[in-house]
Amino acid sequence: MNIQTPWDSTIREFVEKAGSVKATPGGGSTSALAAALGSAMTSMAASLSHRERTPDQRERIDAAEKEMAQIAERCERLMSEDMRGFADYLAASEAADSPDDERLAEAVRRTLEVPLALMEVCVRGLRGAQGIAEATREHVLSDLGIGIVMFEAAARSAYLTVRINLPACLDSREREMFGDRADRLLLQAEQLKNRTLNEVAQAIERAAETRA
Repeated sequence: MNIQTPWDSTIREFVEKAGSVKATPGGGSTSALAAALGSAMTSMAASLSHRERTPDQRERIDAAEKEMAQIAERCERLMSEDMRGFADYLAASEAADSPDDERLAEAVRRTLEVPLALMEVCVRGLRGAQGIAEATREHVLSDLGIGIVMFEAAARSAYLTVRINLPACLDSREREMFGDRADRLLLQAEQLKNRTLNEVAQAIERAAETRA
């Protein structure tokens, strides 16, 4: 089945489709978009922070920019994979003769693997944003903070997708493995978000003291 990604849609088109009765774009696509916006905000903050920075700071900023570009590309692919995976799951559900049909079981795995992959991307994005607040220009510190919040929100959204799909996984060992992996990734995302947002808050405070 040829699934057309909404990545090239306008914002209005995406919102309208996501709010319609159509199955896609749905929660998975929205999570991928949120993560991509997180990478965009982080990249912008880095891109506008090159001037008057030490070589070490510029190196960290450059690394963050490159990382965010790769993350944005990965989010686009995961959005397509999510939509394709859901379509495959619906088709497998209709064709299955029994709940333990192998094609259905594989489709269920994909509905878990894709949001887990997105959670990994979000953790990667949060790690990329970590440590650059001190090098970020004060007028874009809030944008860096927004990027961090978006990454964590996307990770939490993807976590919900994993949890809602878990009961369809009939293999108890796989179900436990997927669930544990999701729990670990969410904890990592939460911890990284708190740490990096604290860095941003401290940098904002230092900038305010300088202006006072």
